[in-house]
Amino acid sequence: MKISPSGFRVFVRLFIITIIASCVCQDINARAGGGGGRHKGPTTSSPSTSKSSHSSSNHSSISHSSSHASSSYGSIRHSSNNYSDSTHSDSSYNRSNYSKAGSTAAVGTDSGLTFFQGFLVLVIIISMPIFIIAVIVRVLKKRAQPQKPLVLGSFPENLSGVKIETSFRIIQDAWQKKDLKDARRWISDGVYQRYTAQFAMMNKLSQVNKLSNIKVKRIKLAATNIEGNYQTADVAVSFSMDDSFVSDKYPQFNESFRGDEDTEYWTFIKRTDAKAGKDLYNTNNCPNCGAPFDTKIGEISRCVGCGTLTNSGEYDWVLSEITQQDDYSPGNSLVKDTQLSELTKNDSLFSVQRIEDVASNVFMQIMEVLTGDSNKKLARFADKDTASKIVQIKSGEAFIFDRLYLNDVSFKDYNTGNERLNLVFNLTATYQRVQPSGSTLKLMDAEMKTHHYRMVLSKNINALQTPEKETVYSYECTSCGAPYNDTTDDTCTYCGEPVIDLNKNWVLTDFKMG
Repeated sequence: MKISPSGFRVFVRLFIITIIASCVCQDINARAGGGGGRHKGPTTSSPSTSKSSHSSSNHSSISHSSSHASSSYGSIRHSSNNYSDSTHSDSSYNRSNYSKAGSTAAVGTDSGLTFFQGFLVLVIIISMPIFIIAVIVRVLKKRAQPQKPLVLGSFPENLSGVKIETSFRIIQDAWQKKDLKDARRWISDGVYQRYTAQFAMMNKLSQVNKLSNIKVKRIKLAATNIEGNYQTADVAVSFSMDDSFVSDKYPQFNESFRGDEDTEYWTFIKRTDAKAGKDLYNTNNCPNCGAPFDTKIGEISRCVGCGTLTNSGEYDWVLSEITQQDDYSPGNSLVKDTQLSELTKNDSLFSVQRIEDVASNVFMQIMEVLTGDSNKKLARFADKDTASKIVQIKSGEAFIFDRLYLNDVSFKDYNTGNERLNLVFNLTATYQRVQPSGSTLKLMDAEMKTHHYRMVLSKNINALQTPEKETVYSYECTSCGAPYNDTTDDTCTYCGEPVIDLNKNWVLTDFKMG
């Protein structure tokens, strides 16, 4: 049943009119019907009945007189008196008839008012359920519609509360489905790797995370910054949802949360020279050539028609990081570091936010290796010594992450040792490790724990004099730009150049826990 706002107003007016009409009716009845009652009051059938009985008694006296002749005269006289009395009775009867006529007239007037009043009552009885249903439908419809979040702050050009809410809802849907195809074109490589690593863990546990009753309550701009050729925007997204982890294979870890509330800080990045008017969030077409996106653009977010890298920040804002509220701190002092700016001035692609995204990408791939992926994957981004350290860490008991959350990635320091620019990162991750044992899971960690890591990415200082080629980190060759057919190869199958090259890309040169 659909009640329009105009229909709702009609019901309200009808209800008010019937109430007013009912009150008017009652006032009329009090004036007309009440007078009739006063007329009927003293004129009753009792006097007429009394006279008639009296006459009947006198008729009996006449009969009695005819059977007793000696007293017939007197009886006749008495009868004569009774006649007079009978006449009086007739007169009284006439008055009774008059009174009854008057009473009938009064009753007729009162009945008319009662009928009208009853009609109005009937209208009210019919209208009230419709009115109540209309109110209920209106309330339910309002509740069913998603409430618009409170949007606070003046957002940079082409970034809006609508676009942020759209990205938030698409990401939640992608998380449930474990499929990022609808978000890949506007998420960074680091965010993509963060989610795909978690999907891999969940698949090993036959686990899904069901989300429902998602409500975005507030979207607030927290900070903006411009660094070199990039601008960033940190946005606080406050939300609530029902959250259930479900595994048919390992049900002992199933759990649900209702009305879970949280705030996350979403960082978006875009080039300062980005083309105006492009929208990657509400369209499914390449921002360069207009061709529809392949639904399986996967790990390399390039248009199959023209080869454009859609998530470079050249066309629209790109989701580059998600930070938990407890780990968030606005700004980074290294953004304004003059020495760092001088060292990287010839690299138009360098920025603090972008290099943190690279570190995020590397870290999540390491986590995948630690839980069973091929060690050869390390050859895409780690030097031999660092790769050996990671393999040593892996040599312990095999495990799977029941949950794996990368809470924060922060570029904290740098140095120029060994004629390299060495970038130091602090990372915080929360997880629980388990070991499959038949149809059950053995706990390595009794509960979710937060862990801290330190890693270093390095590049030769001389290499910083040449702008970096725009590629998908560890998925495309930094020499020729061709995609790696076999991601475990240590050389490019197209140009033969080594994948790990301190003269061309950022290489993992240290990794440790704590």
